[in-house]
Amino acid sequence: MIFPDVLGHERARTVLARLLASDRVPHAFLFHGPEGVGKGLVARLFAVSLVCTQPGQDGAGCGSCVACRKAAHGNHPDVLVVTRLPKKDKRGDASPEDDDGEDDAPTMKGGELRPFIVIQQIRELNHHAAYAPREGRRRVFLVDPADRMNAESQNALLKTLEEPGSQTIIVLVASRPHMLLPTVRSRCFQVGFAAMPPDELAAGLVTRGMGPQEARARAALAEGRPGRALGLDLAALAVRRDRLLTALEALAASSLAASELGEYAEQIAGEDETELLLGLDLVQALLRDAARAASGCGAILHADVAPRIDKLGRALGAERATELVALADRLRGDLRFNLNKTLVCETLLAAVAGGRLPAFS
Repeated sequence: MIFPDVLGHERARTVLARLLASDRVPHAFLFHGPEGVGKGLVARLFAVSLVCTQPGQDGAGCGSCVACRKAAHGNHPDVLVVTRLPKKDKRGDASPEDDDGEDDAPTMKGGELRPFIVIQQIRELNHHAAYAPREGRRRVFLVDPADRMNAESQNALLKTLEEPGSQTIIVLVASRPHMLLPTVRSRCFQVGFAAMPPDELAAGLVTRGMGPQEARARAALAEGRPGRALGLDLAALAVRRDRLLTALEALAASSLAASELGEYAEQIAGEDETELLLGLDLVQALLRDAARAASGCGAILHADVAPRIDKLGRALGAERATELVALADRLRGDLRFNLNKTLVCETLLAAVAGGRLPAFS
């Protein structure tokens, strides 16, 4: 099987192997699936394979030629990655829109990223895509996360997607493919990546030398997503899950707990965007388990806290818990528009406390 170090995704890897082996590779791809599932890793391995000078029979990169080594270290001239850039420091009377502008000499803020991939970045991609490869057979462009391209960026990319160079391949990587324009999606060969069943992921982690108990805990807390399972801080995440579950229990049990809404919201928001997204994912997963428990489905991810999940499910009821899961998903999507992060968290928790669920168009 191609890319043997990747956990799961046998179908996706089989499809990519067939394309590489046939040397009939579409000019544009869309790799889509949940965050932390491993699609970005496969995209990078795929890019390496596309420029490898000594590919194997399955088309995969050999890993030892000069091209593979350069691509793996991020310095191959024919593999270009487009991603979100660091934010700039605000100075003087700069407007909020300046972060999405096209400045020549930005002053960077440590750690924080711009909400979008902006049009100037895509214009640079288009410029480079017009030229022949410098060293290899192809030029490969990875856009990750592609669902963070703003509308102008997506429209700017369309011409290259419609009329690509004969040696140009573009790989879009997206956790929310519905945020891409239909015209963008329709021009791509789509490859889906799904979360693994937690038991299957745990077994895979064990074969890689991890202890069974730790493997089960990582698989559950990562919701079957291999990339997240391998990278998470297990002890810290378990503590955070306990705090968030305590908050949900209190809010579901009594509307009086809404007086602590600000404190609970801070527990979700954390210190940066990564912590915020992980916090929202945890809340959504706990609510999803509560909905399953309330409806009698039985199979829940966080089985180690099943009694607490059952209690939360009874307090909320299956229908409301399901509505809250959908609300969490919509609010998480709204973060790409740079909304107030604390307000997003408070909106979700207020709904758990019995507040009216906001309407969405």
